[in-house]
Amino acid sequence: MNSKLKRDQIPPMQARNWRKNFKEEKEKTFNLLVPKIILEKETYLKLAGENENRVRIYLALEEEKKSGKNVLCAYAVSAFLLGSGDVYADYETPVYKLEKKNINFSNNTGSVIESIRRFRKWRAGEIDAEDENAKVRQYIYPNAYLLTKFELHEIFISQNRTEAEIDFGISKIMDAMIYPAPSEMRSENDDMEVFDGTGLCPPYCDERSIYNT
Repeated sequence: MNSKLKRDQIPPMQARNWRKNFKEEKEKTFNLLVPKIILEKETYLKLAGENENRVRIYLALEEEKKSGKNVLCAYAVSAFLLGSGDVYADYETPVYKLEKKNINFSNNTGSVIESIRRFRKWRAGEIDAEDENAKVRQYIYPNAYLLTKFELHEIFISQNRTEAEIDFGISKIMDAMIYPAPSEMRSENDDMEVFDGTGLCPPYCDERSIYNT
């Protein structure tokens, strides 16, 4: 019998499934090199502060390619609760690049923004538009992640770990697609309206952030 899961912990079987899905997707649309993305405890403490703010991680691309491929990187900023709702706004600084040894980029936010914009172009299929799968990325890969305070508290405070690694998985979830006409009145490939109310970005994106422009 499995022990009780901690808050925000992914069940082991689900985690294995997410890793499997990501491995399969890499062959189709994910053509990036991914170095280790490490969040150090020292960085976490600076970003979380006394109020244990949440941490937002933006995906980005290095300026230089490696072995002909674009290289993924990531930056972390502090996100604080705005008002009484569930909206988290980003502090502009400090901002850290999450390499094996975290680097403070607070004096070079322009470079951070350009790096994030390169990832957005890759995600939108603009960098390698000749790839027929490039445009699909925008429906699979997010711009950023808002980490909860609970999982980071568990790792860095409760377990007193000195670093945490950020890796990626893909969850495949069946979404409802609502048509204004029954199936016998449309073909599978037509452009009839389809509705889906399951938007993932709000309220987790801070559209006023300089890193989200």
